[in-house]
Amino acid sequence: MSASSYGIIVEGDSDSAVYDAIIRRLTSLDVHIKQLPCEGKTNLMKKFPSLLRTFEYEMGGNPVDMAIVIVDADGRNPLEVEERMRIKIQGKNYPFPLDVRFYAVEKAMDAWLLADAAAISAAVQGRGGRPLTKSYDDPEGLLDPKEWFRKLLTDHKATYTAELCREIAQRINLDVLSQRCRRFPAFAELVDC
Repeated sequence: MSASSYGIIVEGDSDSAVYDAIIRRLTSLDVHIKQLPCEGKTNLMKKFPSLLRTFEYEMGGNPVDMAIVIVDADGRNPLEVEERMRIKIQGKNYPFPLDVRFYAVEKAMDAWLLADAAAISAAVQGRGGRPLTKSYDDPEGLLDPKEWFRKLLTDHKATYTAELCREIAQRINLDVLSQRCRRFPAFAELVDC
């Protein structure tokens, strides 16, 4: 069963836009999501234990149902990254009914956006860019998905912005995303607890 309110701590504005769109698609468009972008992974890792307190009074003086800290693993073992985050709050109590959850994307969030060429193409063409025909069967296998995604957008006359990332996330076929990004189903399950 999905929560009705989430607090998410993410690395940056593009991450915030993408995770907001995907969580809404996995749950409901009406869900309340409070986003805290941290201006990078280093800030996120330092600040998230105290930032979690921000969500305690988000819902009219009450806590959100679930808090999720989301970070790019950048090629490290995602499960080890999640465990390191879990250890950082060990012994701290937060009042979220569904607790604090941690999720590390295999490499970078941009790999998820690379999974569906049709979604990218529609969003890029809507901004006057050129259509896209190539899909990436294993975007998480790319060494630097963020760089690949930025280059792809440049090659198709589009600019990397949080709003473009949000639009792609709103259009992406979640079944395709699940097939091409092996860790995405774990995110879907975590959100839909």
